[in-house]
Amino acid sequence: MKFQQPEFSMGRNRRIGNQPFPGPLTILIVIPLVIASSGWARLISAQDQKADKLPSVIPDLPITELAEKSLAILRQNCFGCHGTGEKIRGELVLTSRDAVLAGGESGPAVDVASPDASLILEAINYDGYEMPPDGKLSDDDINTLTEWVRVGIPWSDETIDSQPAKNHNAVPTVNAETKKWWSYQPVIRPDVPSVDASAANPIDQFILDGLERAGLAPNPPADRRVLARRAYYNLIGLPPSPQQVDAFVNDKSADAWERLIDELLASPHYGEKWGRHWLDLVRYAESNSYERDDTKPFVWRYRDFVIQSFNADKPYDEFLIEQLAGDEMDEVTPERIIATGYYRLGIWDDEPADPEQAWYDDTDDILATTSQTMLGMTINCARCHDHKIDPVPQTDYYRMLAFFRNIRRYGVRAHETVVDASLRTIAPQELQLQFRAEKEAWQVEVTKNREALEAIEALVTRDFIPVEFEEFKDEMKRLDLVRKRVGGAITGEQGTEYASLMDEMRRLRENPPAQLESALCVKEKGPDPDETFVLIRGNAHAPSERVEPGFPLVLSPPEPAIKATTEGQSTGRRLALARWIASRDNPLTARVMANRLWQFHFGRGIVRSSSDFGFQGTPPTHPELLDWLASELVDGDWHLKRMHKLIMTSAAWKMSSADNTEALAADPLNDHFWRVDMRRLTAEEVRDSILAVNGSLNAEKFFGPSIYPIQPDEVLQGQSVPGANWFTSAGDELNRRSIYIHSKRSLPVPMLANFDVADADTPCPVRFNTVQPTQALGMINSEFVHIQARAFADELRQLAPDNETRQVETALQRVLQRTPSAGEIERGTQFISALRADEPENDQSLQIFCLLVLNLNEFLYLD
Repeated sequence: MKFQQPEFSMGRNRRIGNQPFPGPLTILIVIPLVIASSGWARLISAQDQKADKLPSVIPDLPITELAEKSLAILRQNCFGCHGTGEKIRGELVLTSRDAVLAGGESGPAVDVASPDASLILEAINYDGYEMPPDGKLSDDDINTLTEWVRVGIPWSDETIDSQPAKNHNAVPTVNAETKKWWSYQPVIRPDVPSVDASAANPIDQFILDGLERAGLAPNPPADRRVLARRAYYNLIGLPPSPQQVDAFVNDKSADAWERLIDELLASPHYGEKWGRHWLDLVRYAESNSYERDDTKPFVWRYRDFVIQSFNADKPYDEFLIEQLAGDEMDEVTPERIIATGYYRLGIWDDEPADPEQAWYDDTDDILATTSQTMLGMTINCARCHDHKIDPVPQTDYYRMLAFFRNIRRYGVRAHETVVDASLRTIAPQELQLQFRAEKEAWQVEVTKNREALEAIEALVTRDFIPVEFEEFKDEMKRLDLVRKRVGGAITGEQGTEYASLMDEMRRLRENPPAQLESALCVKEKGPDPDETFVLIRGNAHAPSERVEPGFPLVLSPPEPAIKATTEGQSTGRRLALARWIASRDNPLTARVMANRLWQFHFGRGIVRSSSDFGFQGTPPTHPELLDWLASELVDGDWHLKRMHKLIMTSAAWKMSSADNTEALAADPLNDHFWRVDMRRLTAEEVRDSILAVNGSLNAEKFFGPSIYPIQPDEVLQGQSVPGANWFTSAGDELNRRSIYIHSKRSLPVPMLANFDVADADTPCPVRFNTVQPTQALGMINSEFVHIQARAFADELRQLAPDNETRQVETALQRVLQRTPSAGEIERGTQFISALRADEPENDQSLQIFCLLVLNLNEFLYLD
């Protein structure tokens, strides 16, 4: 073969009188059980069981026949959900007598002492519970089961093909068996399959091997125009110009594709595109959330750090260490201080009812983000109890939390000040010394001015009546009150001096020493951290056993190598954590990042659950390929740009997205990568592309404070204080790339929200990709799109004045990044003529045509 290039379903609550019975709310369960049996126990005779003497509801049957008939009913109606299926609904297993009698949350399924009160009988009679949920059993079946329960549920020795015996209420433990899980194993570079000698890229050998074993063939290559467009969007998030597409299409040199990739990887826009992926993962936003949702100071510097790190091709391991412990590294630079702004990105309650619990909530958010984003582990699920799915005991959660135990909580409410816990100066030492000197001199002048004013005010206020004292509190009224005392309490000279001192006070207030550059960063309380305890049910006020910092035991990790920093300002714990996470021996870090690289190039990861490599995550479709990519990442010193090039030079990446009826029927989800999946542009790509094709994009300004697009009044009214902390930018600032838009949690930009921008409250490993009416309505009716359509029309008039055909052709070229057909141009001109004929006195036909082309599927979707 070759390349040519937890389910839930609501049901009725059981009730006692008018009160709900405390038990499950789902129709999936009659009674939870503890044990599922792999076979049937021996027949248990009625004489050996205690049963009430109750009248029979069916003709007498031999015990063996009654047992067999009852079990046949269960097998036909119940075992699919309660014994032999892949999932055990409601933890109820009906494949052994002991399991039925053991029961669970709601008690035994059968009460041998009082059989008619058995919950299983209530369920099949639809008396509270309703089982089976898809329809009541026949009267004959109900009577058979009723008699079977009354005589003590005799059991056959027939073997049932049931699930292996296990405790369905148990959680996985750390043991030799659970440590064998694929993602917990060391990364070992696999051999590359030998499938096609002409496939030079090892990636293609892995993909072809899987396709061959599945009996599938790969799609042919996409045409060069499609490849150019795909490359521009995947690497820089912007459309190519028609000239750039033509240049690549017409370049017949053997290295044309590699040179295009190198050019895009060298673009400063590369960091803007791939930095956005990382910002999704670390739930980047610039505000606190909650009711006030105040702005975090200087958080945009972290965004710039991420973009610059990607552009510089910083090794991924160093990138992680700087964010987790840049302030604890041997050389602490401004860049590394900024990197630790990672700890300040999450939501923050500025008025917690329980400050101690709030600290744990904040730190849980950090731990969840770190474990999911960097390790693909949901360690945060073990905060209140042992992890229900993965082998992560609660003690492991608090051992991991201990690495962050010494972090000082983010500041105070933003309308006051941000305390020293959050900000740090990043200016050079000489500027810091200069600033201190200037501030001291300024403070001396302020003090001197204040003392002189107070000396005159003491004379003026001696004979004030109460109402004048109140008025004097208003700074604007003070001078008038002082002047009224001239010639009495004070002299004319003193009145003039007071006026001069007031002017000086205002000058000093308005001209303090220029603030030094600062960064939002992490800080610790000092070299001696508080002790860390396991918290019962996650309650900050219910500590139990004390724990020390440690890594998840299921990974068979080393002991943390913790060394306090030389300055004594922090414990060194975070640096120990960072170095372990970024170690080549960590089995998860390289796998997780290699998978993300694949995901962002192909639309889905080799592991689809890209932040969960645990037991509940989806298994890798190509495990050997994933390990090979992880090995390649580490062996390449963790550089990402070479991985991009490796992936994009594969024939797998260059396949077309065309349908193949046979392959689609056999593999509808494209698990085997027989084609490249078409995708819609991301929210940022939609907005940036509109600005790019109409010539408005301000693409040459990078970094710095965020911009504030125009927000409709209706959107601003959704705030608790409408318009608070939103300042509409002016001029070309409005047209900067979307990554520079101020990310306010309570006030998303409608254009971005409509197209599924990341929710910044939690890590976002995979964005939704919806098709919904608000997208079409926004693209047709929003103020933003109408402004851009008008700008597009103005641009076309300047480029081709009085040449309507040329205007239509240019618009289509820019939007579609290809040469439009004669028929497409003709339809465009006819559309404009029809609009003009309808409203000759208000000719907006070209603007409406521009609005139309910005809504074309070919513009919004990427092959």
